[in-house]
Amino acid sequence: MVSKISKIVTRRSKSVSPYANIDWEKASALFKKDKNITGGKGKLPSTKDILKILAGVGAIGMVFIFPGAAPALGALVLGQKQYTRWQTKQVISGLGKRKYVKIEYLDDGRVRVKITKRGFVRALTYEIESMHLNKPKIWDRRWRVVIFDIPKKYGRVRDLFRMRIRQLGLYQLQESVYVSPTPCFNEIEFLRELYGVSFTVQYLLVERLEDDQYLRDHFELS
Repeated sequence: MVSKISKIVTRRSKSVSPYANIDWEKASALFKKDKNITGGKGKLPSTKDILKILAGVGAIGMVFIFPGAAPALGALVLGQKQYTRWQTKQVISGLGKRKYVKIEYLDDGRVRVKITKRGFVRALTYEIESMHLNKPKIWDRRWRVVIFDIPKKYGRVRDLFRMRIRQLGLYQLQESVYVSPTPCFNEIEFLRELYGVSFTVQYLLVERLEDDQYLRDHFELS
């Protein structure tokens, strides 16, 4: 009986996974566009940064050298940041224990690190939860309108897509129509490619919306 219940729970958990139908190769390409990893030196590399970099590399993985006298042998560059090698090894070892990465020890003493699907899901979670729009100082007086028509059979994906565009601060005009004065094409492109709904989502740049004063008030536009 317990085994039967366990199987049912497992099937349900799989059915509600927001990443069930992701094209992993396409998702990897999305991370290559990431510009959020900025300069810095001396700090411990974060799980978030390493996973996002490895997600961009994809199945190829990255090769590291972790000699015993690491601190004396200079820094290791990840993205645009520099870290001592022993710090990077420490974090990567932790990621391996959590099964976010697969660590392969090569014959020549180097170490190849590849992100696992579990790690990829974690990287995606970091990415979408930190997404936000940078409001320009001066509004260009144009509206960004997002329209989508995701079939009911993809209801879980539709709800997630709607939740994420609300997270970005878009205003709901109708059930599946949202608007923002702030440029958001890259963010919408990321979401629609991630969830595999690019063919059902349209991004429109509109010069004028009728009776838009309430929108100007909502977004505090002059």
